[in-house]
Order: sequence, then structure tokens, then C-alpha cells
Amino acid sequence: MSRENDVSALLQQYAAETGVRSVQKVEQDFVEVAQQVPSETLTHGLSEAIHSDQTPSFGQMVGESFERGDSRQRAGMLKELLDAAGPAAARPLIDNGVLPAAPDHPETTGLVDSELAGRLQSSLVEQLAYEAAQENPSVIDRMSSLYAEDPELGKTLGGVALSVALGKMAEKR
Repeated sequence: MSRENDVSALLQQYAAETGVRSVQKVEQDFVEVAQQVPSETLTHGLSEAIHSDQTPSFGQMVGESFERGDSRQRAGMLKELLDAAGPAAARPLIDNGVLPAAPDHPETTGLVDSELAGRLQSSLVEQLAYEAAQENPSVIDRMSSLYAEDPELGKTLGGVALSVALGKMAEKR
């Protein structure tokens, strides 16, 4: 059996929603699939999962993912959210003393580094994600692409979101 057939069979298990799987098994399956499908397929599945009513809200998922990520992953997530939402979304971070006020630098993402992201509370990121989605709904697709590019970061979305994503990928095949 070819690897493509293996991935197809694996995805079909998620489409059929057969059985309960441990979070570790879902994460393992996600990484295996991520290594074998085009990034567009992975991005689509993740985006569909984030939009799904079977998963928590976008802000909550991003906040929890941020908490589980390492400082490099956190910095990437924060930059993506700030890029999508624009400078106004940085206001809560500036008001909370997380980002320095930089009126002469409308590009706030240049101020984000791993150290800063490592100190940031996930509740602020959850709020930022919510505001970013209100300001620019395409942020969900942008974040989905970020998660697809780094399957280890994608795993931080949790078992429910990954199960839904794998099922959505199966539906698209």
C-alpha cells in the first residue's frame, strides 16, 4: 500500500468519526498527514476546524495554542495576529505595558520577539485574536496557514480541533 493510500485511509477514519482517540494519537496522525498532504489541504482543514461549531471560538483556541507554544512559536503567532489586525489591535498590549508605545512605528510587529512573546499572558492573546478576527476575518486563514507551516505549532490547537481538521481534509479528498 502506498503512503498516499495510507494517508487516505487514515483521513477516512476521521471522516467516519469512528471511535474515540487519545490526544496523543490525534496529534501523531496530524503530523503524519501534515508531512504528506499539500500545505493548501492542511490549511483548508485547519481553517474549517477553526470555523466549526464543534470547536471553541477562534480567540479561545489561539489563546490556548499560545499558552502551549514555545517562545518562537508564540512570537510568530503574535506577529501574524498584529499584522492581520493592524496597529489599533496593539493598543491593549501597549496599555498593559507589554509592547512599548511606538507612535513613530505603525509597524508594531517589528517590536515582537521571542522574549516578549514568552512573557505575554495568553488571555491578552485571546483578546487580541478576537479583535483581529473582528477587524480582519481573513486572520483565521492566515493563522491556519501558520499552523499548517509548522505542524508542531498546529498540534497546540488540541485534539478536538485536529480531529475536526482531519475530518474536513478527508471530506475534501
